[in-house]
Amino acid sequence: MKIEKPRLNFWQIWNMNVGFFGIQFSFGLQQTAVSPIFSFLGAHHDELPLLNLAGPVTGLLIQPIIGAISDKTWSPKWGGRRKPFFLIGAILASLCLFAFPFSPELWFAVGLLWILDAGNNTAMEPYRAFVGDKLPDEQLTYGYQMQSLFVGAGITLANLSLFAFQHWFSIPADETAGLCSTATENVSSIPTWVYYSFFLGALASIGTVMWSVWKTPEIPPVAEELEEIRKHNEGTPAPIIQILSVLFVIFSVPLLLGYLVASGLPQLWDNINLWVIIVLVFAFLWLFMLYRIIKNNPNNRTIKKLGDTLDPLLEAAEAIGKMPGFLWKLAAVYLFQWYALFVYWQFLPPMLRTSLFGISNEDNEKFESIMAACKAGAEISADDMSFAQNVQSLAEQALGHAGLMNGTYNFITMIVALALVPMAAKIGSKLVYVVCLFLTAVAMLSMPFIANKWMLLIPMVLFGIGWAAMMGIPYAMVSKVIPEERRGVYMGIVNMMIVIPMLIQTVSFGPIIKNVLGNDATQAIIFGGIFFMIAGVLAMRLNLPKDKLDSALDTGGSST
Repeated sequence: MKIEKPRLNFWQIWNMNVGFFGIQFSFGLQQTAVSPIFSFLGAHHDELPLLNLAGPVTGLLIQPIIGAISDKTWSPKWGGRRKPFFLIGAILASLCLFAFPFSPELWFAVGLLWILDAGNNTAMEPYRAFVGDKLPDEQLTYGYQMQSLFVGAGITLANLSLFAFQHWFSIPADETAGLCSTATENVSSIPTWVYYSFFLGALASIGTVMWSVWKTPEIPPVAEELEEIRKHNEGTPAPIIQILSVLFVIFSVPLLLGYLVASGLPQLWDNINLWVIIVLVFAFLWLFMLYRIIKNNPNNRTIKKLGDTLDPLLEAAEAIGKMPGFLWKLAAVYLFQWYALFVYWQFLPPMLRTSLFGISNEDNEKFESIMAACKAGAEISADDMSFAQNVQSLAEQALGHAGLMNGTYNFITMIVALALVPMAAKIGSKLVYVVCLFLTAVAMLSMPFIANKWMLLIPMVLFGIGWAAMMGIPYAMVSKVIPEERRGVYMGIVNMMIVIPMLIQTVSFGPIIKNVLGNDATQAIIFGGIFFMIAGVLAMRLNLPKDKLDSALDTGGSST
């Protein structure tokens, strides 16, 4: 039974979407600041991809699991169906953001990233469904446009906060006597001004989500749906127990098998990328076995409960086998596009350290040895201390300028995004998408050769135009070729096409940059630019059926 939803005014839609600002502020800090923090804590360039494994893994698993559980939840005491989940996710993310800059060791920061990503993904999936739950069909486009506005604003301000705080609060190199202070036993190379951006992100994450929770009530399910939810949840543990149980089922067997293999082949511990690849292979085989077990035991209550929770993953597996040819071609484009984007987000600050501020790999190694000596309590010469302070200051400037560059391209995206829709209607979605991919390639290929920090903002204009196309045009094209009744599952598959290339990048690019690119971050950015060129060439194959051409493209108009 379809619920009649009342039309909402501008401020109701605004209040409903405000929480997305805080969630995306957190994602913006992840994109720009997390890899530099790993570097401040001693991570080498070839270790950065694998250290960011949390993003694709949690995106692949947490979002569909949370989405499935929230579909079968109704708790008036805790806000309804979706709000309990994105409130819990925001609280978890806020606590992690607050703790992140206090990370004493690299392993601690990596662990926090996993929890932070899980919190953000817990908030993300039900929040997108929340907008669909609240708005009538004729206001959906308007609602998601508003959500996109807050997405861009959150990421932009997160990045600009890094730039601003670095300029306002960074300590000059000759005044950083506390960089190696054995008297206080506090040797940390994470700059204090970075704390402020993370504190602001923690406040934004919980504050904006609480605003949306407070200002926007959920629509109660009809009686038939409430009865269905009640029957589904009979004898079912609390959602948090379900989530932890499913994650335990998914991860326990692959990790155990991976540990057993490494015990028999100890050399695997010296090649952690290969070990992770082996664990991921075990994970995919294990998920396939779970799929067969669930399908072959439909009457077993315990197995059925597991199947209900994993239903989005199971349905996606079946839908992939019937996927339109257009989506297979898009998957090839996305493999190179999203691989390149993950390279960009991880290696922009390291590239700036070298191309803009002249810090070489040898300088990094010397800095790390000095910091290690500090932690060991050794006496540091005045020359070595001056050297370390200078490298630290330049690295901070690189992070701050990366924030300005990323904030610039997200700001351009906010301006350009809506303009691309009528342009696609006029000259064709495919042509707009292909041109924008090549513009992004030009941006990445040119960055390492620009030595003026203000001139570096020019390629970010091209990057912002490309990002605007990537975030909208493919979805408009996909919506034309997928079955209407299976829109949800195929949009989920498109999300998997984003996450899987990122997952591949995290386990493959470390060895590539170490063994092929000379551990050079500038070469990594050029590598990403080449991958964008390949993506642009492959996008030329994205031909829509004649009856689905862009003459009928929705130009985004909506009523208020």
